[in-house]
Amino acid sequence: MATGHTTAMAVAIAAAVLALPRASVAADALASEATAMSHVRSSNLAIVALIRQAAERSVTFRGLVAAIDASDSIVFVEAGACGHGVRACFVSVSATKSNRYMRVVVDTHKADTDLMGSIGHELRHTLEVIAEPGIRSDAAKYFFYESIGTRGITGPRETRAAITAGDAVRSEISRSTRQSHPH
Repeated sequence: MATGHTTAMAVAIAAAVLALPRASVAADALASEATAMSHVRSSNLAIVALIRQAAERSVTFRGLVAAIDASDSIVFVEAGACGHGVRACFVSVSATKSNRYMRVVVDTHKADTDLMGSIGHELRHTLEVIAEPGIRSDAAKYFFYESIGTRGITGPRETRAAITAGDAVRSEISRSTRQSHPH
């Protein structure tokens, strides 16, 4: 049996929960979903599904996610536009004392094997930065890629490792698709 104090506390908690905006409840649900994905996260359920699908179908993609999970960094993959004619881009790095936060933007207009490969490509870029503990800002990221990258076709700096990772993800997912749907 509840005491008056316990009942009052329960009513106060219920009122506080009911007062939360629906967006906050939805955000909490998305945050729970993102937490299940560990250090590679998204607030966009379509991107969460793409990341899961890519991880299920590509050993390279699983390896990229596992390496990020083993780091001090959290990578947020969110919908947006990159420009330069690319479907995905690694746009920012920020840091606290104990963690680094990285943001990858992807164009989700067409969710396909190419987009999953592009996400893998950008996750490989985040690992390049993760390997350099001193990179804790966008400026440091910029100068890092100026020193190690080559000029890409579309203008931004590029690395062979990221190109190779993206191509491997695309190939593994295509092979998985052919094996699961033989002619």
